[in-house]
Amino acid sequence: MKLIFYLFLISQLLNFIGVFAEKVREGSPGLNSIKWEKVKENNSEPEKKIIWRSYKNDESYFENKKQKSSVKNRTYSSSEEKIFESAKKSGFFTTEIEPFLPLNNFLKHGNFQTSVRWKSSFQGGASGGTGQQNPSFVFDYGISDTALMTIYFSEADDNLYNVIDGQKVNYHWQNYAFSFKKELLNNNENSFGISIVPTFEYWRHSSGSNDSKSIYNQQDSLNGKDKFDNLIGSLSLPISKNFSEKFTALFVPGINFLPEKLGSKGIDKNSYGNNFYIGSGLVFDVAKDFNLLFSYTTPLGPGYNHFDKDLNHSRKSIYSFGLGWDINPQIGIEGKITNSYGSSPSTGLLTIPSDNLPLYSANIIYRPFEKDTYLTLLNQRDKSISNGGITVNNALIPKAGTSQVNLNYDEAGTFFGFYGYSLSNIFQVELLNIGSFDGLNFGGDKNINLYSTYLSENNLNFRLGGKLLLFSPQKNDHFWVSLRSSVGRNNDTNQGYLFSEFINTFRVNNWLAFNVSPKYFFSGVDSFGGIGFSSYINLFDNLMLIPEINTSIKNNSDLNSTLAIRYCFSPEKSLDLYYSNAAGVQDIGQLLKVEDYRLGFRFNFLL
Repeated sequence: MKLIFYLFLISQLLNFIGVFAEKVREGSPGLNSIKWEKVKENNSEPEKKIIWRSYKNDESYFENKKQKSSVKNRTYSSSEEKIFESAKKSGFFTTEIEPFLPLNNFLKHGNFQTSVRWKSSFQGGASGGTGQQNPSFVFDYGISDTALMTIYFSEADDNLYNVIDGQKVNYHWQNYAFSFKKELLNNNENSFGISIVPTFEYWRHSSGSNDSKSIYNQQDSLNGKDKFDNLIGSLSLPISKNFSEKFTALFVPGINFLPEKLGSKGIDKNSYGNNFYIGSGLVFDVAKDFNLLFSYTTPLGPGYNHFDKDLNHSRKSIYSFGLGWDINPQIGIEGKITNSYGSSPSTGLLTIPSDNLPLYSANIIYRPFEKDTYLTLLNQRDKSISNGGITVNNALIPKAGTSQVNLNYDEAGTFFGFYGYSLSNIFQVELLNIGSFDGLNFGGDKNINLYSTYLSENNLNFRLGGKLLLFSPQKNDHFWVSLRSSVGRNNDTNQGYLFSEFINTFRVNNWLAFNVSPKYFFSGVDSFGGIGFSSYINLFDNLMLIPEINTSIKNNSDLNSTLAIRYCFSPEKSLDLYYSNAAGVQDIGQLLKVEDYRLGFRFNFLL
């Protein structure tokens, strides 16, 4: 339930960020502050004839004029120009390769950006599921043009990746970090920069439970949980050189400060200790808004950054490689392969607890001060379908700043609630997708493993994710195409899965649209693909028919169908009545079939 609280907190923060950014834009000098003066002119020339033109309600024309005016009136000092040009050469919005490898790039004074980052192993290890995960939330704020403040929060609560002495051992990790980066030198002639980055952190972690022994107990074999609260920190000195507009090299000497002994039952050093390290990195801009990232870091001791299944501590080099893509000035994504498990400057040097494995890292960056992708407004019928289908989603995304809410219930007792917020015209974050499957009859042993793991009695599944719009008729493409992914777990079994889909929506004419949605389910229990088909058939302006079919692609293929009728009170508010034999409307439920058809309803809101 703590995760639900965090998600609610993040949703309120994102709403605040959006409103705050808009207020700042409205109140920025040079944007809307107009001073009117009466001007007397002695002009003997006859007045020119006024030519009237039609812009067909194209607001982008006026936006472009406004932007040009803003750029024309904005002047920078020579030092500002030097800073911004240097940052631009090495990826303007890339402030770090890893938390312990900061770049000499800064945000403009008063600007900020937020990042959601997800690190995970490819396999579940002793915990099972999709992997041992360490999600984090990062907030960057430009204190000045040469100073950056960063706040980190991360939490991991899986068991240790490997079994310890024949036991699955609980291991919880929570981290709050505050970092400050200050520029010391920026030589524009040689594109040479140096900064200093101190970090102060609060690290809470625990090990063991009533059923397992703590890894910090070296004296006896008694089970029990050990909890620790530590103040830790780090200090780094990033030194960078821009060899060209597309290529930047980074050299980072640093040190992290971690405890070397924890608990009263430790005989010898049983934790990491302090570590000097030497890091290096490369940033290569392959194309505009697209770059490659590489790093390699060697810990020098005297402490450690790794322990194995026998609790032997040692030092392992840390690597990462991946790519970053600014989809538009507001939204950026990064994907990496790394063996760094920690998500803060002080813990980023640590490998996954009890092993040294390659992990995947997926990051989403949101910059509310930057310009969004311009899309024409949806007409009423397209807005009515942007709330999605029942078991087959569509590729449309509500406009920036819009909240999407869906509430679902069926006669067997299955219920789900969904809350999504459009950070951009092309990206929606799914902050809350929660509910429970009930009254399911699979007819025998079919899908019994999936049922017992995710759909059993007392299940409560909560998920979060995102949806990215790639193509749209709103920007002169022929049809809508979106990518959607979500992660989450069953609160009862503590097992999770990854769900992804590639959604295509086609508008045939004024009364017909249809969707084709390939889907993929990945978990430690089973993995398989599927595909969904659906149509939106307008019977009247406020009434539409929605037939849907889903089939999984596996040995025991499931084929389920749904028939829904949607009544639109307005383009933003509608009610669905449906009849379906899908297991449910949430991700995995869309690909599974039950024996009995059930009646259900769903309320849809765009706020």
